[in-house]
Amino acid sequence: MLTRRVRGRTFLLRPSKRTNQIVAYVVAVIAARRNIQLHALVVMSNHWHVCLTDPDGAIVDFQRDCHQFIARAINAHHGEFESIWSSGSPSRVECEGADDLVGRIAYTMANPVEAALVRHGNSWPGLRRAWPAKALVVRRAKRFFRGEEDGGDWPEQAVLEFVRPPGYEALSDDDLAGMIVAAIRQREQHFQKKYDGEGRPFLGRRRILEQSRHDRPHTREPRFGISPRVACRNKWRRIECLQANKRWLGGYRRALAAWRSGDRDVLFPAGTYLMRMRHRACCSAPPD
Repeated sequence: MLTRRVRGRTFLLRPSKRTNQIVAYVVAVIAARRNIQLHALVVMSNHWHVCLTDPDGAIVDFQRDCHQFIARAINAHHGEFESIWSSGSPSRVECEGADDLVGRIAYTMANPVEAALVRHGNSWPGLRRAWPAKALVVRRAKRFFRGEEDGGDWPEQAVLEFVRPPGYEALSDDDLAGMIVAAIRQREQHFQKKYDGEGRPFLGRRRILEQSRHDRPHTREPRFGISPRVACRNKWRRIECLQANKRWLGGYRRALAAWRSGDRDVLFPAGTYLMRMRHRACCSAPPD
């Protein structure tokens, strides 16, 4: 699950026809170019979540391209030039099991309800889709993207499609879709009951659309908390994954120290990105 927040928690991604079009178009084009398999997507007013499978190890390219083109296109539409995204690094949480991915999909789709914005996720006026939703054909937004007729490579239209999440091979598409819908509904109902018990109202579509793009939440943002990298309900498997990440980091640091000392033949662990792309460092073969 990929997450990134907007600068200063402002509502620069507030739902609108043009914002929804820009994000859907960019994600559709970049996902096709990077062979990213999308499972769920929600664009909130000040952050977004994407659940995906990355078979070619292209997540860094995908997030870089999506973030830069979404920001530049939205700025061009509004005649602005400032940064849209927070300077903090995007969050990437690896789902170790099929049930963990379904849990992240439910979290993503129920996000508008958890934030007390709408009572039902389907009422969210922004981009919110997940498998098995039908493919969405999105036309190229004007004023920024150049098509072939202008010397660019942005297609006239793109198809935003979502694929079945991996795992649960024994289940049919209908059964797996029913499981995902049930998980989303359960999470939404949890927050509906919670907020009803507290007497806390939902903001509603009309007030969401009336908000200024430069507003921000009045609540204080939690800071200095844990930033998870792994989603795994099985305690021992989660510990094993965290230990493997720790071993990888140790191997990377040792290889980097050798590189800095002048050893250009040192072997970095599989999964190294920046040193491989920028400096053509050698890397171990990925495991089977």
